[in-house]
Amino acid sequence: MYAFQLFNVLNNESSYIDEFEITWLIPIMMVIIPFVYLIRVKLFDKLVLGIDLKKIEAELDEYDRKEKEAQNINELK
Repeated sequence: MYAFQLFNVLNNESSYIDEFEITWLIPIMMVIIPFVYLIRVKLFDKLVLGIDLKKIEAELDEYDRKEKEAQNINELK
């Protein structure tokens, strides 16, 4: 965002300055910000907090499997 604004300020040759540059920045930032945030969250969880999402997912899968087994045993009775 700042690079885009800085380019417009430093580009003295342009006779037309885009007064509506926010209309260009909003769609670009809507893609970039969530992407960067997701990368930051994954790195922060793994490196700082020591949370391994694969282990958590494996535990949840195990709970689901046990729950299905319990339901199957109850249906057989």
